[in-house]
Amino acid sequence: MGAVSGLGLVLGLCAFLVTFAPSLLPRRWLMQGLIGGVVAVIGYLVGLALEATARFLARMIGLTVQVTWTMPGGQQILTLVGVTLLVLGWSWSVREHRRTARLVDMPLQPVWHDIAATGVALAFLAVLVTLVTGLVMLGSWATNGLDLFMPSLLSLLVVVVAIIVALRLVNRVLVRRVFESLTRQAEKMNRRRPRGVEAPTSATRSGSPGAAQSWDDLGRRGQIFTSCGPSAQQIEAVTGEPALEPIRVYATQGDDGVAGAVAAAMAEVRRTGALNRGTLVVNTPAGRGWVDEFSVQAVEYLTGGDCATVSIQYSKLASAFVFLADRDTPGQSAFALLEALEEEIELMPRDRRPAIFVSGESLGSFGGHGAFVDADDMVARIAGAVWIGTPGFTRIARDLVRLRMRGSPEITPVIDNGKHIRFVTRPEELVADAYGRPLGRWDAPRIVYVAHASDPMARFTAELAWREPDWLHERAGSDVNPSLRWWPLVTWFQVSTDMATSLDTPPGHGHIYEDELVPVWAAVLQRTDAPVTAIVAAIRSAVEVLKKPAPGAAVGSGKGSGSLGSIRPGGGLGGPGASG
Repeated sequence: MGAVSGLGLVLGLCAFLVTFAPSLLPRRWLMQGLIGGVVAVIGYLVGLALEATARFLARMIGLTVQVTWTMPGGQQILTLVGVTLLVLGWSWSVREHRRTARLVDMPLQPVWHDIAATGVALAFLAVLVTLVTGLVMLGSWATNGLDLFMPSLLSLLVVVVAIIVALRLVNRVLVRRVFESLTRQAEKMNRRRPRGVEAPTSATRSGSPGAAQSWDDLGRRGQIFTSCGPSAQQIEAVTGEPALEPIRVYATQGDDGVAGAVAAAMAEVRRTGALNRGTLVVNTPAGRGWVDEFSVQAVEYLTGGDCATVSIQYSKLASAFVFLADRDTPGQSAFALLEALEEEIELMPRDRRPAIFVSGESLGSFGGHGAFVDADDMVARIAGAVWIGTPGFTRIARDLVRLRMRGSPEITPVIDNGKHIRFVTRPEELVADAYGRPLGRWDAPRIVYVAHASDPMARFTAELAWREPDWLHERAGSDVNPSLRWWPLVTWFQVSTDMATSLDTPPGHGHIYEDELVPVWAAVLQRTDAPVTAIVAAIRSAVEVLKKPAPGAAVGSGKGSGSLGSIRPGGGLGGPGASG
């Protein structure tokens, strides 16, 4: 039992080679090494389990099997075959990874990338195989000892259960410590004031004098959101039409949780007169309270500032950790906020009520869907929606995909011939599906799901581990490598690691949504005559200014002037980082 498994090594090597197959995005060498090591270990464990099962069954029936080499040099021949397959596999993977990089406009990976990844994978494999072998030897020793007091099968079950319980206890303690550390770091980051922005002075912004929560209480993401964005004058300069100062409402949770944040947001809605604007957008943020400025500013320009955007921070953790630790809160906060706004609007005369739109990106889209029972409920309650980079595990979105019209691809499913809901990977698909077939009449409310074909967040589901999704063989994505194939469990790991690099792509690929949001919002708001190109240029210019602020200069005037807040749903101002 203590020997290294030969079958395990063979299956581990095969699994390792498969991990070099192309995926949605190019992978960093370290991520490739880790996924190669993990999958190789899984292959090794499968081989180990098969060998152990065979030995157990053979012992049960008294069968003895002896294998000897009869062909001279057989081991050397097998080694040569293995090395040849390894070299051929590497050569193919390098070519395909470069093809993937070109499709998403990313730099080509150097040759040493795969060599370094192999080194990491082998080191990781060696460590884990050593640990597994040690556990097997320990289990064998314990089983042999227990055989003196109970039947062999029962002793084996006792040892297996004991190992599982021990591993779960260690894992639980480790996970708790990790999340405690992450929470402390998130609290510290949330208190860090962003550079290049100032507290707002305009009454149209949360955090200004007299607001329900002070600017310091809004946290880092709230400070960015309330301090940036176009002024009425800037909107007029781009559109050539009279404009209003856009309203931005932001609230964050305190000790009183979601209820307190909603109460603070509603106080700000009343103070700023948000319900007196023609367009009201409920924008559910991603983790850490991040709101996509491209989406918000698109609405502000397209409506001539006659709009209000309301958002509440439900967590200070990054999106991935929010989903693991507290996946219910994003939906609860979206539900509570929309319900409070609807109750307030019900008290208003019908001819003075604002049109309610909803939006969210990444985990914000996942959480925003928590405000609705299903797609019919969404259509019945709102004037429109833009859901951006919606995670593949979002229930309502998945239900819509299952109900798509026959012949429409999974990445851009056609629902009721596009009557209310449309899925797009790029703006051109607002009027035609992925194959260029025109859609039917688009009635209000208009709801759009924007998700790049190469966005791993939108493609990831648990079922990817054991079932091939339709999008893999439909070949409908314009920026996805056609050589991409599904492998049980391996593809799940590949797409999982793709999510870690999904913010490294240029805009228009991966999980980066920027310019395309303007024409999407123009379609949803039915402002198709707006100067979309000029608006895109204005927002893009604001982004570039914020990326490189002058030393000591502030990009926010406190009256809505200035430029964009955080460009990426992760790191600092405009810096890449983990999603949300």
